[in-house]
Amino acid sequence: MDYHSLLGFDDFHIILDNPNDESEQLLRSWGGPAKITVDIRPAHDAYYDGLTPAERYKEVLAWRERNAESLKDWDAPIIDSLSLRQALYFPAVLNKYALRKVGWLALIDVDEFIVLPSGQKISDLTEDASAPRIHFLNFNFDTTGHDPARPVLEQHRMRWSREDLVAHGKGWANRVKTIAQYDSLLPFKSVHAISAGYGEILSPEVGRLHHYKAAVHVLKDVPYSVDDASAAELLRVTSAHGTDDV
Repeated sequence: MDYHSLLGFDDFHIILDNPNDESEQLLRSWGGPAKITVDIRPAHDAYYDGLTPAERYKEVLAWRERNAESLKDWDAPIIDSLSLRQALYFPAVLNKYALRKVGWLALIDVDEFIVLPSGQKISDLTEDASAPRIHFLNFNFDTTGHDPARPVLEQHRMRWSREDLVAHGKGWANRVKTIAQYDSLLPFKSVHAISAGYGEILSPEVGRLHHYKAAVHVLKDVPYSVDDASAAELLRVTSAHGTDDV
């Protein structure tokens, strides 16, 4: 939230899915400049906390088998209990904003950071947009050896390159994170595209998504070949000089 408020995001709606740590208290005590809504949701369906990747995959396959008929009926991008909760929770929140007149919204996961390399604010992009949706191309970072006690931006600098993603193919070069106008948020499609329709894909030199997924989520044919500390640098400069100097 500190980071994205520096980019100009001014309204945060945080959905906490059955929180089991101090997240709620930290959010409610946040002293940032933006509006914040903390939305607590109770436990619903299966969770995978504490499982190894192999154990989680086994549980997900079992969940899909148990819910096979419902998955056909839903006809939605639901592959596990987490995506089920997203499909249940997000449309109601999107509808809240869709009823407003003017604005833009992004669905940003806790391991994602929008990066504007030129130093622009998010409003610079939305004011000049030629479409109701702006798409940021996705770049995963190497999170090997991640220490959960330290901020993610302080630890990981190596990411995929655009050239390697294009060479790999299989749709990875087209994975995006979207920010959409309020009146174009529904019907909900996915956490990535938000809704279906025309969108403008940004050059990664203008804006891109930095994605710090768990280390098990890798593509063997795509190396982490770019040393990129741009997100961490924004926070570092801000901490040293204050937000007015950024």
